[in-house]
Amino acid sequence: MRNKLFIVVVLVLLVLPVVAAEITSSITLTPVKNHINPVEEGSFELTILNTGEVARNYKVYSLELGWIIDPLPTDRTFTLLPGKSRTTTISVKAVEAFSPGAYAPSLYIDEYTGSQYSSETRQLKVYLSPEKALDYLPSFIVEVDMDDNVDPREPLSIKMFLENRNPLNLKDLQVKIQSEMPEFVKELQLDLPPLERKTVEFSVTPNPYQQPKDYILFFVFERAGQTVKVIEKKIEIISIIPEFSVDIQQEKAFLKMFRTVTVKNDGNVLNSQEVKVPLSFFSSFLTTGQDNVKMIEGKRYATWEMELGPNESTFRVMVTNYRLLLYLLIAIVVFLSFYYYVQSPLVITKKAITTKSDDEGALSEIKLTLEVKNRTNKMVKEITITDTLPGIANLENSLELGTLKPSNIKHTQKGTKVVWSLAEVEAHEHRLVTYKVKAKLNILGTLILPRAVVEYRKGRSTRKAYSNVYRLG
Repeated sequence: MRNKLFIVVVLVLLVLPVVAAEITSSITLTPVKNHINPVEEGSFELTILNTGEVARNYKVYSLELGWIIDPLPTDRTFTLLPGKSRTTTISVKAVEAFSPGAYAPSLYIDEYTGSQYSSETRQLKVYLSPEKALDYLPSFIVEVDMDDNVDPREPLSIKMFLENRNPLNLKDLQVKIQSEMPEFVKELQLDLPPLERKTVEFSVTPNPYQQPKDYILFFVFERAGQTVKVIEKKIEIISIIPEFSVDIQQEKAFLKMFRTVTVKNDGNVLNSQEVKVPLSFFSSFLTTGQDNVKMIEGKRYATWEMELGPNESTFRVMVTNYRLLLYLLIAIVVFLSFYYYVQSPLVITKKAITTKSDDEGALSEIKLTLEVKNRTNKMVKEITITDTLPGIANLENSLELGTLKPSNIKHTQKGTKVVWSLAEVEAHEHRLVTYKVKAKLNILGTLILPRAVVEYRKGRSTRKAYSNVYRLG
């Protein structure tokens, strides 16, 4: 018989179109008799309503092994005009020796409209009881009290209220809870004396990462190996979308800190969130490993955009390197040390004013001032000041040579060099050297006076410092 049924299945699949869409008609399936024993025949009432705008062809059949599931012969294939409906009876009978319990064989409804084909599957819920009646049939009422919307993070309390409605002593009554969720699969054993009531309460701890959707629990009551009652309870696992948990582990080395940031999704759905870890002002510039640094409510945070599935975790490593500050400090110290080492302790400044000019404003006589300052806390010795006059200016002995007499005057092709010698300059001491020069010709426009040079001895070497270039006129 199974070989014949396999051939029928193959033939049906060969004539079906390649792609089947979901059926669009209205289908109602109502149980008429679905509590049967293995030799009885159950029945369901099937109503199909054509909700479209064209006539549609329908085919009702089942390929379930171990069962005979058929509509009336005249209702296996039929046509419905738009807005019309048809009601038929679906008979169900087990042809194999199934154990008592709850079963759900499949019924297929195909729809054809021209070249288009769609299909839908409905489950026929059938409860098989023992073939032979018990000596005294158990008769009891069961009510199951539990939350329909279940938070998988919390233990779920389940209460069963039982009432024995006849004198049969229901001793060793077994209660089996069946579910696709392993945490809900349980077995209980209890006694229900004649005509008595009893309340049984127990708890179930769900998987905290259980997928959120609707589930069905079957409470199967058995006595002496025979199923005497089945209670069906529908529950919904709700979606849990908490903030990602963040755990930070720190390790320190010399002026370096390693932080391992472990992020976990404690919810039961795929979730995307921005993860942030606080940073100080300076560490934000010295830290690597983050996607971005953001200011949030006036505080700095290292941030990552993460997408994690239920119970999924990941980690990031942040490295804060304070050695960069040490390197910068060393560089500054080296630079300052080098700067102070090469910096001249003497500063020379050059100024000039016109003491005589003609009616047209041409320069004829100039007074120059050289200011030498020791800006250190130490005395500087063996100082020589040299100033060069341009060729257009002439230093005459008849002119005032200032407060300090030159030690040497040289006439060169580039101009006249005037040299003064100082034995020493005390710490923070200012020394002024002034003298006058006379122009060989009246000067119109700007007179550029070159830099003056001060030489001094530092250790075994001779150093120089230069004044500014002064423009007069």
